[in-house]
Amino acid sequence: MALTAQTKDICLIKIMNQRPVYIDLRKIKLPMSAFSSITHRLSGMYIFFISLPLFSVLLYLSTKNKTAYENLYDSLNTFSLFSAFVIISFLILWYHILTGVRHLIMDFFHIGETLMGSYYSSIFVLVIWTLSSCSLIGYIYL
Repeated sequence: MALTAQTKDICLIKIMNQRPVYIDLRKIKLPMSAFSSITHRLSGMYIFFISLPLFSVLLYLSTKNKTAYENLYDSLNTFSLFSAFVIISFLILWYHILTGVRHLIMDFFHIGETLMGSYYSSIFVLVIWTLSSCSLIGYIYL
């Protein structure tokens, strides 16, 4: 007995309706490697739309003249919302670099391509980023 196109569509709709749909990302149990990959993409968008223009303006202000450089230096040396924003942007850039190196190692050298390998490499990158970020913030503000 051959199935018609209409019965195939009905069967497909029934199968699609039986699958659970979780739109809320907090309810989905993502593997750590997927979390690392998603945050790498999000950090890339943040860098492109926010950090690059910010760092371009900072570079322009630091090379404009001596008074602009001194004003920028003073505003970055005092704890303010602006200096915190610059540091957070730098830390997001640092996270993006670390996860990018992780992805390049996985792609070119085929290290950590298994589920456990990618889990441990993403944990390693997250720990290195957290420790280096805390040490940088401690060095700057303490």
